[in-house]
Amino acid sequence: MRNKFLSLFLLVVLLTPTLFAQGTDELSAASHLDSYAALSPTGPSIVASTSWVGAIAEAAGAQQVLVLAPVELRHPPEYDFSPSDIIKASQADLVLWAGYEGFVRNLVQAAEISDNRLIHVTTNNAPDQLALSVEKVSVLLGTTEAYQVWKTGLDALVEEIGRNSARKDMAGTKVAVQFHHQALARYLGYEVVAVFGPQELTLGDIQKIESLDPDLIMDNWHSIQGEPMRKTGREYVQLVNFPGPFETRSILDVLTYNAGQLGLLDQ
Repeated sequence: MRNKFLSLFLLVVLLTPTLFAQGTDELSAASHLDSYAALSPTGPSIVASTSWVGAIAEAAGAQQVLVLAPVELRHPPEYDFSPSDIIKASQADLVLWAGYEGFVRNLVQAAEISDNRLIHVTTNNAPDQLALSVEKVSVLLGTTEAYQVWKTGLDALVEEIGRNSARKDMAGTKVAVQFHHQALARYLGYEVVAVFGPQELTLGDIQKIESLDPDLIMDNWHSIQGEPMRKTGREYVQLVNFPGPFETRSILDVLTYNAGQLGLLDQ
């Protein structure tokens, strides 16, 4: 009996590389997810790099999502993974990341994550781009019905923001915006006169922006850079990207919070 068990174990070990030797394109990954769905009614187990990536996966319909970078971190991509994270990643069906988290590159090597288990997720909180990103993940997971439910909620929120935006002269509001919020600023209809960051601002950068006399400075709470341009008579706001701060948990929470900071929703 012992010899029979040993033979079976060796057979599984020998076959494992073949199982993970398929292509890295999304269709190949999707074929693996079909088998995961058959094995578990809750779908594949997912490890997400940050709360932003994790929230996108949940919006797409993922039910088993474990986020690595603690939400308490001001800038989650700077997280340094722990030995326990290696175990979590190695045991997950999929590892999702946005591509700019340096710790994930090291984690993938340490946990020996195969290419077809590593999935890139586009992170952007402008509603139109966000919807595309969530839909893309839902197609991969085979959860497009869950995406449609989520999209209904997004559409309702965007409609409410749009009604409030119509009451303001957004096109007449000149804004200097931190790099990571420029797509949102343009989506909302602001006149973007300057984009700053993600690199540190120099005195010359600040002087150039000041010469454009923006009405609003749209900064990033996770990496504040625009405070030197804060002054009386000019509106200044800090927006968030990653769910967690200010009692935000979902992507819709983040959009709601940011719209509230801009005076487009009651908070």
